[in-house]
Amino acid sequence: MERLERYPSVDPSRTGLSRASEQELVDEARLLREDAWAEIYARHARQVYSYIYFRLGDQHAAEDLTADVFVKALQGIKGYAYRGTPLLAWLYRIAHNATADHRKHAARRQRETATDGEEIGERRDWLQALDDRRDMADAIGALTDEQQQVVILRFYQAMSNAQVAQVLGKTEGAVKALQTRALRSLRRVLANGAGPRGGP
Repeated sequence: MERLERYPSVDPSRTGLSRASEQELVDEARLLREDAWAEIYARHARQVYSYIYFRLGDQHAAEDLTADVFVKALQGIKGYAYRGTPLLAWLYRIAHNATADHRKHAARRQRETATDGEEIGERRDWLQALDDRRDMADAIGALTDEQQQVVILRFYQAMSNAQVAQVLGKTEGAVKALQTRALRSLRRVLANGAGPRGGP
């Protein structure tokens, strides 16, 4: 967890809206008030960063994409309507899209630079700082995209099924089904022995 501990955070008590409700905070953010955005960053930057880092396993990319997420949130806040869903769920959706775009661009760069029939490796060092077990990291990397999200949000972000459902735009039943399949796949991969990092 050392890399995550180094990620800079803002002391919420230093912002002027530390006691504001989410509705009040969104209202102020829509007016582009600097202290409102400082508070949003203080409350959620670390969670957004860890979500991205757990999915990419790349500290520098996670830092860059976290900044991008808050820029995109600032650009889109006037179109955001608060209806009781946590603001963090919206930020997670932006983060999901950012990581998906990052992967697509990375894969395209690999294809463009691959020569002599080199195999393009698409595996990532999933959850590198999150769990020292290489087989666990590789096993999570073998899951589907949605299963990875459920595992990260449920077990490493400690979110409830209801919260994960809000982030993914799914029903709680669908989240539970994804979780069940993910855990079954993890047990199977770990029982068979996950391959080395970056391997097939």
